[in-house]
Amino acid sequence: MRLLALPLAVLLMATGAHRAPAQSTDSTAKSQPAAADPRDSLFLRARTLVLNGNGVAGRALVDSALNAMTPDTPDYAIALYWRAALAATAADAERDYRRVIVEYPFSPHSGDALLALAQLEMARGDRDPAIDHLQRFLLQRPNDSEHVRAGIWLGRLLLEQNQLAKGCAVLLRTRAALADSAVETRNQVDYYASRCAGVDTVVPPPRPAAPPPKAPRADTTHRRPPPKDSTRADSGRKTPPRRDTVPPNERPAPAKRFTVQVAAYQTRQSADQLVARLSERGITARIVGASAPYRVRIGQYASDAEATAAARELKGKGIEGFVTTTDIESSPARVQR
Repeated sequence: MRLLALPLAVLLMATGAHRAPAQSTDSTAKSQPAAADPRDSLFLRARTLVLNGNGVAGRALVDSALNAMTPDTPDYAIALYWRAALAATAADAERDYRRVIVEYPFSPHSGDALLALAQLEMARGDRDPAIDHLQRFLLQRPNDSEHVRAGIWLGRLLLEQNQLAKGCAVLLRTRAALADSAVETRNQVDYYASRCAGVDTVVPPPRPAAPPPKAPRADTTHRRPPPKDSTRADSGRKTPPRRDTVPPNERPAPAKRFTVQVAAYQTRQSADQLVARLSERGITARIVGASAPYRVRIGQYASDAEATAAARELKGKGIEGFVTTTDIESSPARVQR
């Protein structure tokens, strides 16, 4: 898909990646993230060139800056994001957005990359990955100025997937966050939420896990040993030894199959540096993988709920991560300090 000479997010909005009934989101709309970082100034000049029809010069400016940087620096992540935002094709943009999300989760533009990737997926009809990226955006960037727009998109996609309870819950939360002056945006939310009449948006609590069945207690009363000269047909068989019930406190703990991944790098050096920075903050992390991508993970947990709680705690410390399984870890991970 050729994107001509417009920044990707601008074109996606123009081509209906977030279709509205009749009105657009008013105060929430923006085509690019605000340049909160002074390091964005060069890339804003590149964007101006692209918008004015000189895409070759604008992208060459970004490429030149990127080639002068080291992949292990925050500036490289910023340049990588802008290369994606000004890319000439959707494939080029998606490749760089994914690199920002996976390799540079602490970048100031990682949230923007999540949202832009979701836009790409929505534009080509890939609803499931778009839902996943929008949910991550809302979880990781609760105070972002694009929170309302992402909520509308997510709610609409969930309704299209017939997930009425989840979709309606997202739309109602989004509506509650709107300012009184956002009349057009409220009308847009109400348009999509028209299907929510009578829908129960309260998610039932998870059922508690059933306790393991108790082993039957051995009845030792009135038990007589079999006669030595028994003439029964099975008298030649040996009686198997009685297995004692293992006390609960001595039973093996459930396997720890869940963990929190906070980054993945193409070089081992970058992963080592992040582990060292986390260690300075008193957080123990480990590196998974003998070759790229080198994943940086924290903790091992017996359930998804425990891992999710740990991810929330890390988020409170400014560390973004997501829950995954330890299935690819063939052996116990070596702790890095």
